[in-house]
Amino acid sequence: MCLHFQKEIMKNKIINVNGYSKLLISFSLPILVFITTVFFGTVSAQTTKVIYFLSGPKDHVGPAGTGRHETGRDLLVLRNCLDSVANLKGVKIVTKYLADRESLDIEDLKGVDAIIVECSSVTSTQTRTHPLFPPMPPGSKTYDKATLNYLNQIDSLQASGMGIMVIHWGIATENNQPATEHYLRWFGQTAMPNYTQNPLGFWKITPIKASAKHPVLSGVKPWIYKDEIFSRLLVNPNDQYRTDLLMGESPETNQSEYGSPKGVISPRCVASVYEKGNARGVLWGGMDYHSALLNENYLRFMLNEIVWTAGIDIPKGGVKTNAKQLQLSAPRTDNFDKYKKPQ
Repeated sequence: MCLHFQKEIMKNKIINVNGYSKLLISFSLPILVFITTVFFGTVSAQTTKVIYFLSGPKDHVGPAGTGRHETGRDLLVLRNCLDSVANLKGVKIVTKYLADRESLDIEDLKGVDAIIVECSSVTSTQTRTHPLFPPMPPGSKTYDKATLNYLNQIDSLQASGMGIMVIHWGIATENNQPATEHYLRWFGQTAMPNYTQNPLGFWKITPIKASAKHPVLSGVKPWIYKDEIFSRLLVNPNDQYRTDLLMGESPETNQSEYGSPKGVISPRCVASVYEKGNARGVLWGGMDYHSALLNENYLRFMLNEIVWTAGIDIPKGGVKTNAKQLQLSAPRTDNFDKYKKPQ
């Protein structure tokens, strides 16, 4: 074939030059595809998702390093886990972290797919504790016009697809009516004074069978651990946008419930998610103890929740990470270790 091609070139250079050009064009595309595949791999579109971690000050249960209410350290571990995620395909996660956010600048939240907040209650002190809400002015029942406008813009961002997740004591909004109203919009539920509890003890956590196919429960199995879980929230019982995910119970805690023996917490819903159109919201009342992140199923549940909040598909078996450092405070024992453990 090569000799024949050479003879044709000698006979009529123009024809064979044209012929060569045609051959070159016809072969160039498959060669280019071959080179691209061998040397660069298959080219596929990759979506970028931005997750913004916001921690309030550690103003409860001792200074940093005591292992409880480690608002910043908890989020830094979770951020590290997502920076080292092992099994999310077609998605690039970009994480940001800010401690003790003071501004009411909505621009800071634009372009973000999820904000993950861990803090104390918005009304726990007269200083700023909540990254999204300022303290209510003394004697006031609402915020000024500028603050209300800022909060309404957060509503709009969530409706457009920015997920919101609030962890532990940050779920409490007692005596702050605007915060309560926005929580009902964002999460479909809120804490209620003299009704919501925060029992501390060893909990048995069990995924709800009816919700087993929800992606947040992917790869999550029952677990037992020590925690203080804000639970028994005010909800609309028939809310079609809320999905209950976990049941929790404890044989001995520092609180009691009506109709049960002292300290016993009977099975109750302790976790749910809210999805209405493009809006996603999560209130999670656990995460008192930093050491909880050492529990494999608890950590997977937390990572699944965060990824789901950001609108990312959760892989079969749940989100997995290659992160090695899961503690920034040493696990410590305390008086609650004497409480009974579930069987």
